[in-house]
Amino acid sequence: VGASGGGEAPTMRRSDACLLLGFMAVTLVLVVCGWYSSSPTDGPSFSVKLTGVDGLVPQGGGGPAVIHPAFDLTLRAHNGQSAKACRENVTITVMYGNVVLGWARVPDFCVDEWASMEMSAAVSNADVVLTDDLRRRLDSELLAGALELDVETRVWFPEGQPLFWECQDCSSRECLVVCRVNPGQAGYAPCQTRRLYATH
Repeated sequence: VGASGGGEAPTMRRSDACLLLGFMAVTLVLVVCGWYSSSPTDGPSFSVKLTGVDGLVPQGGGGPAVIHPAFDLTLRAHNGQSAKACRENVTITVMYGNVVLGWARVPDFCVDEWASMEMSAAVSNADVVLTDDLRRRLDSELLAGALELDVETRVWFPEGQPLFWECQDCSSRECLVVCRVNPGQAGYAPCQTRRLYATH
């Protein structure tokens, strides 16, 4: 009986050790998963809505019209992470194909955790003019509901905000948010965020 009892002790110790190691492994996995779920690894998502178009109809007659187009936009940022997200040096550009139709600066902004915010922008520029042919094409597509415009928004991570906190593989503080909108579209058009990488 004594020999039998003495032989079981090492087996029990190995079993306890296996249980302890298993418990430690599960705990480590839960801690890592919890850290990733609570840490902001993705920046805010963006969407845009075109609320107004002006400058495509010539004012008065007489000769080919050269028009300064203007666009009213609403940019929406949704922060689906557990920390405030801020952006600065925000510039919005509206394009038709490769033609720049206007641009505007938007004030720096912050979005609280698990929150959304909207920003209005009047996009135009006195240096942008449209020939009569291009204006007619834009106006025709607008009336037919087929006009599509590209909206590019450049944003920067603020100085002092670690890049790895929202983008672990970024080497530049600049991001490009690209959207395609139709003036007749209801609601917001989703955007894609493209990370820009520094070249050395």
